[in-house]
Amino acid sequence: MSGVVAASGRLRATWFLVFWAAVGIASYVLGVRNVVGQRAEESVLDAADFTFTPPPPLNLVSIPTVAIALVVVGVIAWVSHGFRRALVVTVIPALSILAAQLLKLRLLTRPELFELDAANTFPSGHMTVFAAITAALIWAVPSRVRAFVALGGAALIAAVGWQLLAYGWHRPSDVYGGIALAVVAFAAASLIRPPTSRGETVLGGSASVGLAIAGWVTVGAAVVLVGVAVATENSALMLSAGEFGGVGAAALAARTMLLLGSRRA
Repeated sequence: MSGVVAASGRLRATWFLVFWAAVGIASYVLGVRNVVGQRAEESVLDAADFTFTPPPPLNLVSIPTVAIALVVVGVIAWVSHGFRRALVVTVIPALSILAAQLLKLRLLTRPELFELDAANTFPSGHMTVFAAITAALIWAVPSRVRAFVALGGAALIAAVGWQLLAYGWHRPSDVYGGIALAVVAFAAASLIRPPTSRGETVLGGSASVGLAIAGWVTVGAAVVLVGVAVATENSALMLSAGEFGGVGAAALAARTMLLLGSRRA
């Protein structure tokens, strides 16, 4: 029976790995390597209200705060699930954050497809930080509160994504790529060894359904807004489309982490 459960866990992890890898790749190809996507995202930046001093939670990111967050998450996981889970939820986010910087600064490029000299910002380091630590926390907490943490985590990731676009720090593709990178890292870890939980996830099914509905509805709204924005050449609507897309991606990412981390021991 345990072998069947493990195989089922790996199958689920494989599906999520493929799905989120596709999200990340599509975000890069369509937003960064495509002239239409570059122009659309440039209109998003034009509509944003740029500031160097955004409010929380966006302004909370620094090397010390990230280190403290990882330590806290690790301790929670150790107490709730043991040392192995603690190791996973500290190492995987750290690797995700380092991978985001390596991809953005060394491996990925942003071609100049029209008259704009812009440095590559894909994927967003800030978005990767929040998405990866949120994913780690969902895995770290006791099973009885995991669903509630997933719901709160979805709200946090959505708020950060919204801020990154509203304050002109990043383009939509950067935000989606950062979320996708974090989830792919955890899905890969789950594929290697599906995590097990002590106890039942309270309201896990309801939270999963709610996050799925919220995610796909807001993604659908984002697609509609893109169509209207293109038809009316409205930059503000394009910004709203990007923000709604980030909310949808946040909900679906939190659902993914909830499902990956909720397999019973």
